[in-house]
Amino acid sequence: MSAQSQSWRNEQRSQKYAKWSKISSKITHTPFASKIVECLPPVQGKATIVDLGTGPGLLPIQLGKLLPEARIIGVDPSAEMLEIAQQNAREAGMSHFEAMVGTAEEIPIESDSVDLVVTQSSLHEWEEPQKAFAEVLRVLKPGGVLVLKDYNRAWLSTWKRKLFGFFHHLDMFKFTCEEVADLLREAGFGIIESQGQGLQFLIQASKPIEQP
Repeated sequence: MSAQSQSWRNEQRSQKYAKWSKISSKITHTPFASKIVECLPPVQGKATIVDLGTGPGLLPIQLGKLLPEARIIGVDPSAEMLEIAQQNAREAGMSHFEAMVGTAEEIPIESDSVDLVVTQSSLHEWEEPQKAFAEVLRVLKPGGVLVLKDYNRAWLSTWKRKLFGFFHHLDMFKFTCEEVADLLREAGFGIIESQGQGLQFLIQASKPIEQP
């Protein structure tokens, strides 16, 4: 686990991060949740959705509003952050949220059991992205979908590097959209659609449907 990931285990930092995430939720999570719902594959019965790197669980809350019948599981390496996520879910009246300690490289969920995996702004913190994508492929049902959003290194020009470097660490700008698409193909994903021109790229990839 990286030092950055370990930092979220500190309760004070977790509380601070959760507070600021809650303030920005309408800007960052609400529109992404709407996009995710558009990507949901046809499902028989209740959909099972996994949010990797769920943090304070704000994306699942927005998804829960749009998909009240879905089973939504938040996975995060920080038990402290998951406690906050569960509290946020209770305050939102969301009874169909489950919290599980785990990482993208080791998802504590059965194979071929998930309709949709989502992750927002956590890819750059994964220690082994290739292993993580293979793990996502494992838990997805055939035809299941991954929707991923993260910071776009290709967006950084010289002046943007100077500006963002003054306010933030640039470690979050770890990948380009094309690099992530290549990793997904190597992991075995099939159809891949991407939008990679802005501050963050958005990628949708599906697990191939097995032939009888």
